[in-house]
Amino acid sequence: MPGPRPVNSEAGSQTAAEVGTEGSGDAAPNVRRKRRALQLIVLVAVLVTVTSLLATGWIRSPQQRRAEAAPPALTVLTAPVEYRVLKDTVIVRGQVGAGGTIEVTPTARDGGRAVLTGVRTKAGAGIASGTVLLEVAGRPLIALPGRIPVYRDLRPGAEGKDVAQLQRALRALGRPSPDNSGVFGNGTKTALEAFYRDLGYDAATTGEDDARAVADAASGVRKAKRTLSEAVDERDRLRAAGKRTSSAEALREADRAVRYAREDLAELQANLAALERRSGPMLPMSEVVFLPSFPARVEKLNGAVGQDVKAPLITLSGGELVVQAKLNPAQRTLLDVGMTVAVNSELTGDSFMGSVSSIGALRQDDTGARNHQLVVKTKKPLPAAMAGADVRLTVEAASTDDEVLVVPVSAIFASADGQTAVQKQRPDGTSERVIVTVGVSGGGYTAIKPVNGGLENGDQVILGEAAK
Repeated sequence: MPGPRPVNSEAGSQTAAEVGTEGSGDAAPNVRRKRRALQLIVLVAVLVTVTSLLATGWIRSPQQRRAEAAPPALTVLTAPVEYRVLKDTVIVRGQVGAGGTIEVTPTARDGGRAVLTGVRTKAGAGIASGTVLLEVAGRPLIALPGRIPVYRDLRPGAEGKDVAQLQRALRALGRPSPDNSGVFGNGTKTALEAFYRDLGYDAATTGEDDARAVADAASGVRKAKRTLSEAVDERDRLRAAGKRTSSAEALREADRAVRYAREDLAELQANLAALERRSGPMLPMSEVVFLPSFPARVEKLNGAVGQDVKAPLITLSGGELVVQAKLNPAQRTLLDVGMTVAVNSELTGDSFMGSVSSIGALRQDDTGARNHQLVVKTKKPLPAAMAGADVRLTVEAASTDDEVLVVPVSAIFASADGQTAVQKQRPDGTSERVIVTVGVSGGGYTAIKPVNGGLENGDQVILGEAAK
């Protein structure tokens, strides 16, 4: 049997090398192609996944769309029944001012033009007794103390309580009068004239006609005195001559002449005295304003120097300080005279207790709003420095004496049978109607009393429903 064929080692090596070289050249492109194919597959898979995720946000089934369009489920709102002291309060802003205000519009005397010729004060200023506030047609407007408003010229010879008021004011200002109280005599004229002189003015007088009448009467008295003197001289001459030269008839005639002259003189003197009592220094009503107490305050001044006077020219306030506020019609129904009021000044931190003094009728103010004027008086006098201050008023409109059973106002409803009720929620989620009577309301709560029981502290009452 023939044996193995010998192999040429050199030729074998060449053949193997050639074969290896050719194999490497063909495999590299294949590997690269496979890698690119794999990357492409991965990229396509990622794109498909992302597209699917995005599509889920855009695509909805009809069932899904109906579910999303439906309103959210509702939940029942409840509140606990509880015991508390219930209060209802009204809070408004108020302004401190004098209890009374007076509007004054002086006129010019003798029918002249009423022009504001001088201003001695300003709005908000305090004024003292005897102060000249302003001038109209050169004449002063003077503030004096008194509760009787001026209603007439105070002339010499006048009598009354207003005259006594003037005399007291002059006395307090250092110008007393010896006249009887309430009688405008020569003493009052002298005191008034001196007071005007202290202010830098001449006192007004009753006028030229009165002065002329007094002068004429004085002249008549002088003539009557001369006539009497002549009659007395003639009578005395006849008496001295005696009966031998003077007849009895002549003596009687001389006596009559003296008697008549004396009567004429007495009549003329009485007329002169009357004229003098009714003439001279006087106080025109256009030159004075009486205020109940001092210091007083100027609230408004409507005019400037050189302008014609317009009513009201000046508004003054005097007396005890009070607080005034405006109530709307709804607030008015909650308040009444005598209710307790807390007065607080945020600016100074001061607090005062007072009460409702008065509530005015419904009226329309300058802005067109309709309101009631509320006046509050404090137990302790407000300090003068608070005049014009803006304060907060808190009025306790209603209150329970002790703790009462309360629920929120929104829990109360009127049932079909006209009864007032609340809807109580049971622990198992069901509800029942509980008939109640309603008491004081305040702060969003109402006092209640169950008619037949069934409602206690801690129970839950239904207020309504809200979305979850």
